[in-house]
Amino acid sequence: MNDSDTWLSQRERGTLLGIRVSIRLAMLLGRRPMRLLVDLLAMWYRLFDRTAVRASRDWLHRVQGRRPGFWAVYRHLRTFAQVTMDRVFMVSGRTDGLCFTHTGQELLRRQLATGRGAVLLGAHLGSFEAMRASGSTHDVPIRILGYFQNARMINALLADLDPARAAQVIHFGDDPVGVMARVRACIDRGELIALLGDRVGLNERVVRASFLDSEARFAAGPFLLAALLHCPVFLVFGLYREPNCYDLHCELFAEQIDLPRRDRAAGLERCAQRYAERLEDYCRRAPDNWFNFFDFWSRE
Repeated sequence: MNDSDTWLSQRERGTLLGIRVSIRLAMLLGRRPMRLLVDLLAMWYRLFDRTAVRASRDWLHRVQGRRPGFWAVYRHLRTFAQVTMDRVFMVSGRTDGLCFTHTGQELLRRQLATGRGAVLLGAHLGSFEAMRASGSTHDVPIRILGYFQNARMINALLADLDPARAAQVIHFGDDPVGVMARVRACIDRGELIALLGDRVGLNERVVRASFLDSEARFAAGPFLLAALLHCPVFLVFGLYREPNCYDLHCELFAEQIDLPRRDRAAGLERCAQRYAERLEDYCRRAPDNWFNFFDFWSRE
């Protein structure tokens, strides 16, 4: 596998100045005028970003069963650009131009009523920020756990828009014991820990599962973490729908993940396969919401 095919090795797209200018324009003009810029950005990537175009073609072919044309790839890239732009409005609290639908939200409310937190497991499908933004609106405490090394510029600028957001993000780093202690404290306080399970982090344990009729690599970390926390796990996805709607879905994945010592590998495989099957279902509902622009099915 070439290093350029992995998500960790991909450099953050855009320059600091370009990202900063885009954010300032978004704050000045609002969402509707910025849709023109989104169109232009998507066309630029469609014409000049060969890596993204190749990944989009492969994905759309797999999920739809036919070779995508020029405009199908463009729509996929445009959806990514729009969802990325919408993060700016969500982080800054300017969500008046957006609509949110909720399916399964009552599951989280019942869980929070118990006084103990839970794990929210998502993917790079649609907008995870939409779930957090909606959670803030409804006083649902959500903390994001993840690896953000390859998106430092955009995350730093978004943190400037909402300094409180930085305190809600827990970074994977060189202190796994400290991170685990912080996560456990959050769960004990009745908070929700959100993380994504479709990408494998640096030196992270891998578990394989069938996804869209081919074997793919998934991160074992989310399942191992949930097993240590002894708390419920919910699947959450925020699917973007033109022109301005996010359909937020929540479903129970497991009341508690149990990984017996004698059969831990098999237990992980079962968890990963069930996750892959549910992820595939949501991907088929909204194929343009898939934002893994690299060789996801690489075997290494």
